[in-house]
Amino acid sequence: MTKHYIHEDDVEGDHIGPPYQRVIKHLAAPWNLGTTMVHLASSAVDPGFRSNAHSHDDQEEVFYCVSGKGKIKVDDNEYDVRPGGVVFCPVNSTHQLINTGDEVFKCIGALSPPFIPEKYRKDHLLD
Repeated sequence: MTKHYIHEDDVEGDHIGPPYQRVIKHLAAPWNLGTTMVHLASSAVDPGFRSNAHSHDDQEEVFYCVSGKGKIKVDDNEYDVRPGGVVFCPVNSTHQLINTGDEVFKCIGALSPPFIPEKYRKDHLLD
């Protein structure tokens, strides 16, 4: 039977330490819900931290801010983001989440096509 439901509270997530301290939770991925065309993940960046700047050579990504405030860099552009803000990262664009507030900066990222686990780990400095 295919699983069609997951709750963020039930996803352990990847805890990434300094200098890029954050938690990434895979909410819809090939390995948990069986998605084939989209990947959905939450990124929670702690105050004073940022994600590593990286790009995806075959994926586009859209971030939706859920809470906190920060900046999202896309190549040479930098956007001030607050809850409700949406930022698009085209294929091959270098992007980075930066927490500029005093609470967790949390965004949901939708990515297509989905990550391959090994490439995700490399792009996000987990190996």
